[in-house]
Formats: sequence, C-alpha cells, structure tokens
Amino acid sequence: MTVVMLVVLAVLALGAAVAPKPEPRRVAGGDRAAARRGRVLDRVHRRRPSTRVDPTALAAWCDALARALRGGATLRHALCNVPPPERTQALFAPALLALERGAPVAVALAQIESSSHDLDVVLVVMRACAEHGGAAAEPIDRAAATLRQRAALAGERRTNSAQARMSALVMTCLPGAMLALLALTSQSVRDGATSSMGLFAIAFGVLLNVGGWGWMRRLISRAT
Repeated sequence: MTVVMLVVLAVLALGAAVAPKPEPRRVAGGDRAAARRGRVLDRVHRRRPSTRVDPTALAAWCDALARALRGGATLRHALCNVPPPERTQALFAPALLALERGAPVAVALAQIESSSHDLDVVLVVMRACAEHGGAAAEPIDRAAATLRQRAALAGERRTNSAQARMSALVMTCLPGAMLALLALTSQSVRDGATSSMGLFAIAFGVLLNVGGWGWMRRLISRAT
C-alpha cells in the first residue's frame, strides 16, 4: 500500500506540473501593490459562480423589450414591466429596485454584475441606449440576433465534438470492462489481479485512466 500511495502522489505531482497555467499578468512600472490587487480580484472572480444563461432565453427577452419599445414604452418602463429570464432575476433585482426609486437607467444597469458573455452583450447595448438615447428597439433586436447566432454556433460545436466525447467515454470505460470480462472468464486473471503486483497495476491504471478522462474532457470543453 505504501508503494501505491507513493505512485499516486507522484502521478498527481506530475499532473500538476504539466497542467497548463494562465500567463502571468504584466504590470507596467513594477507596481507590486496593483499586481497583488489583481491577483486578489482574479481569485474572487474564479470563486464566484458563473451566470450561465440560455442565450435563446435572453434573445426572447430582448424581443419582448423591443416590442414594448415599439409600442411606445420607454426603456425604463420596458425594463420594469418585462420580466428578465429566470436565471437572471437575482442579478437584475438591484437594478430594478434602483429604477423603481428613480435612478437613471444607465446608473441602475451599472449595478448588474455578470460573468456571462451573452448577458454582457445585452447589458452593453442597453447601457449605450440609456446613455446616448435614441431608438433602442433596433439595437436590442440586433443583440437578440447576435445571441441566436451564438446559440447556433454553440450547438454546431457541440455536434462536431460528439465524436470526441464518445471516444473519451469509450477509452475510459473499455479497459475496466475488459478487465471485468477477463476476470469473470479466467482464473489466472483473477489470481493475478488479486496479487500485490496486480493490485498495484490496477490502481496505477485506474489513476492514469481517470487522469486521461479528465484531460480529454478539459480539451473538449475548451473547444465547445
């Protein structure tokens, strides 16, 4: 067991060493205090759960806002009366409260913190419309079209990566299935698997298999 634990620790250390790391931030003028603040903010953003919103739901919300605006409503009235998507209601709650209290639309929208790129598109368009005025229905319609195009591209990437996901699943499950089949049909395999060297080989193989599965999932998730 001691040998197995040492091998496990060695493989974990090797995986941590070869794992890709983010490039360090370049700080002009060697401002160490700014660099420390940047690292603290990075850790905070990494710990904050990402706001995953369906882009088609955001696009439908933008369509409803555009219809309200074309019907004669102001951007403030449309935001207060058209409910946002379910997963963004908690994010929009402070902004809606500020609008009810009479805050400017741009100031109220600035209170929304989002980690979703799709939601950022909508917020940027609405803030620009609130700050510069003019007809806001057309820019919001274009934002909805952009979100639908993003959703279509994401679906296409998922479709194209289906074979890679299936290959990762097969390569992960096939060794264990083969070992189970051989252990059921061969006494010599059972004897070898229950020996100390066999247990060590199985533990080492399982560790490598799980590490390879995680690595393939990571590569596929980056592509999709």
